Amino acid sequence: MVEFTANIANLQTYNIGLTRSIDLSFPTTTEQVQGALYRIGVYGIRCQEVIILDYSIGIKGVARALGEYTHIDELNYLASRINGLDPEELLKFTAAVEHGEYANSAEDLINLTYNLDHYEIYPVQNAEEYGLWLVDELLTMELPEQARDYFDFEAYGEATAINEGGTFTSQGYVLAGPEPFQKVYDGQHVPEQFKVFQYPIQQKITVPRSNRSRDSPRHKRP
Repeated sequence: MVEFTANIANLQTYNIGLTRSIDLSFPTTTEQVQGALYRIGVYGIRCQEVIILDYSIGIKGVARALGEYTHIDELNYLASRINGLDPEELLKFTAAVEHGEYANSAEDLINLTYNLDHYEIYPVQNAEEYGLWLVDELLTMELPEQARDYFDFEAYGEATAINEGGTFTSQGYVLAGPEPFQKVYDGQHVPEQFKVFQYPIQQKITVPRSNRSRDSPRHKRP
């Protein structure tokens, strides 16, 4: 499971210099959210807003795309989508985030999880390796054996990467393929199954009435 934690704080107390915060791990549940909100004093009456002070996420570049006011439901949506990826999809997602084309907001990242077929990834780490891959694996050009010692594979790989708009990442070389990028999430309507935000349940305080009230008909004076 990919680490995905947000340190949330009570916005009202934070604005006056009093930090009440707690770590909340995702994916999460309504009960866990309510418990976290209760501990930082966000009951939904006077204090209704939270601010996110920090993120700890096991994929490089994801935290950078998220803001102080990203909604908890949206974070749960993103974390649920990430943790639903198989190992191959997770590798491609990680590379695509580093590529950066769709990695500037929670909306981008959620849509990215639905569009991994939009990207191609090759197991090379730099321009020279890519040049060799192009010649030996993709057979983009015929290179006589006697010419290999003189051919600049690095320059060839670098020029091709620039023309393709690809990126060398820690996961490999990634570039956009022919599949169109589809916008599944509009940035506003989180699907119901991912909605978890709910204020703590408020206990109604009632004053018990005495069974022998002076206003009881049985105790009225004649």
